[in-house]
Amino acid sequence: MKSYMVRLRVFALFLFALISAPVLAQSNPAQIPIEDFFRHAEFSNISLSPLGNYAAVTVPAEGRNNLAILDISDLASIAVKSAFELRGGESPIGVSWVTNDRIIFQTTIQVGPLEIPAMTGRVFAMNADGSNRRQLFGTNPGSYVFRHMSVINLLPEEPDWILIQHWAHDRPKPIAERLNIQDARLRTVTSSPLNRGGLMADQQGVVRFAYGTNDDNKGEFAWRPDSDSPWRTFENTIGQSISPIAFTDEGDGVYFQVRRDEGSGLWLARFAEGDAIPVANDYGVEIDIGLFTGISAYKFDVTGERLLGARFSPGNPLMHLIDEDAFESQWLTQLSAMFEGNYVHIHNWTRDGKRAVVSVSSDIAPQEFFLLDTEAPALRFIAGSRSWIDPEMMSPMQPVALTARDDVELHGYMTLPKNQGSHENLPFVVYVHGGPHGVRDYWGFDPVVQLMASRGLGVLQINFRGSGGYGWEFERKGYRQWGAKMQDDVTDATHWLIEQGYADADRVCIAGASYGGFATLSGITREPDLYACAFAFIGVYDLPLMKETGDVPETASGRNFLNRVLGNNEELLQRRSPSNHVENIKTPLFIAHGAEDIRAHVDHYHLLKERLDEHNIPYEELLVEDEGHGFYKVENNVKLYERAINFMLEHTAPAEQ
Repeated sequence: MKSYMVRLRVFALFLFALISAPVLAQSNPAQIPIEDFFRHAEFSNISLSPLGNYAAVTVPAEGRNNLAILDISDLASIAVKSAFELRGGESPIGVSWVTNDRIIFQTTIQVGPLEIPAMTGRVFAMNADGSNRRQLFGTNPGSYVFRHMSVINLLPEEPDWILIQHWAHDRPKPIAERLNIQDARLRTVTSSPLNRGGLMADQQGVVRFAYGTNDDNKGEFAWRPDSDSPWRTFENTIGQSISPIAFTDEGDGVYFQVRRDEGSGLWLARFAEGDAIPVANDYGVEIDIGLFTGISAYKFDVTGERLLGARFSPGNPLMHLIDEDAFESQWLTQLSAMFEGNYVHIHNWTRDGKRAVVSVSSDIAPQEFFLLDTEAPALRFIAGSRSWIDPEMMSPMQPVALTARDDVELHGYMTLPKNQGSHENLPFVVYVHGGPHGVRDYWGFDPVVQLMASRGLGVLQINFRGSGGYGWEFERKGYRQWGAKMQDDVTDATHWLIEQGYADADRVCIAGASYGGFATLSGITREPDLYACAFAFIGVYDLPLMKETGDVPETASGRNFLNRVLGNNEELLQRRSPSNHVENIKTPLFIAHGAEDIRAHVDHYHLLKERLDEHNIPYEELLVEDEGHGFYKVENNVKLYERAINFMLEHTAPAEQ
């Protein structure tokens, strides 16, 4: 341990020199081209091979990502070893090296830039040199909803096999199977004793835990001490919404991600005691959702099996470490201290623990990737995901908290523009997130926020009731409150901005996409004198129409969701639809939509236009062909935000004296 700590101190001196280089004088942030904020990342999701000589990365393609294998044995001359171009709009996810020369990965379909990707259930494999590429599992494109799998153990002692769990639409109980990564052979291992849910293997690759739901939709657990023993059930004392993460070192319990009314976070289910105890549940927020933050919320050891920590974002993100003394934890702690003010993530390690891929990011800096050499010690730069973004020209986000009119505590983030001199009485944009349920705003680099700040606009993002991340009770407070208490939270946050002196009362705009578009129209119909302008993008504007059109009401689960969060009171839905109150609008309005949008169906755009025209309400508009729920093409985003920014600047300009 002594020699290890000496290496850390030597590394500290090296890294201090790395991050303390003088910063050159910069030009005005407003001169940054809009295109720079929407250019796709050069690559992301790096996965290091077991020996550390290759790295698998995802690279942007038209409407999706492709996979590339980089030879990083010499960082001075990184070369592309091979590539895998997917078809049908699929993108790789969950890339894992099974051997030093062979990878497996699953694929997703991206509905739109603002939506969670949908898993296809397909699994592919490829050698590092591009040979022996094949689909290992799943149905043909178009039928991904009927069959799904996930990897539950890589079986490192058996390099030709992995352990998966497999769900099918006609079988309520998932099964565990061994999958050959060379020829796609399958061998059944066991079936779950519980309906729905899934299976987990311990750190030795033995399937010993099952979770499911009963007919009342409550979570159930079962476990066994070994593969030859019968399954034993025990009572769920944790809560209804639970997601298992990993076995304990001793194999006598399972860590869970839990959503509760209160006490959400990391819990441990103990087999022998038949109970569950909290491990980290006092941050006031849930464990971060990795799909929204872009980085896994969990920290594992070198093997990828032992859980070391979980990330929470009560304000800025933090990692709760279960074992602070672990080798990997100490490196993470040291790196985080060196890059203070940034978020450091160790993506994965070589099998011997001598090398790791590390990313560093923040609210003002997209991810940059490094190769950590623990022997030297050294941190060698690989590449930046968006190397053209200069952090010195970006604007920091700061966590804020306020109390709504009915004493509900709200949290969010405020971004103040640079080079404005005073931070009082600024032009501001209240920027409302989409979703809205299960989604929240996080601290991190947001190109739209940074674009607005670069043009001199302050930005407030508020996690109104109904947002995710703050427990079930907070989310349920927003059910059946679209256009009502959820909107009151946005209004209260706007008044808070003005009362605190940050915003000029006459120069505050409201903007948002998807649900944020709904909130934008609700804001200017309910509070016609509050906002200086409004920008609504791909919004839903009519609640009865939302229950009839688009992809959500096409499925039983989608209809149940809409009934749960909106209700079935037709008169109330009509009353809370901003499309029925456009005659109240006094605020300059700009609306934009993608013609191919099937989530917030483009019918909402046409209906809103029709109602605005009926009442002779002036507005600006933009409808873009070949785009859906969020614009993907850089040129279309430039066209959209050039108009949106100019529109907001025009209506928040200081009044002439």
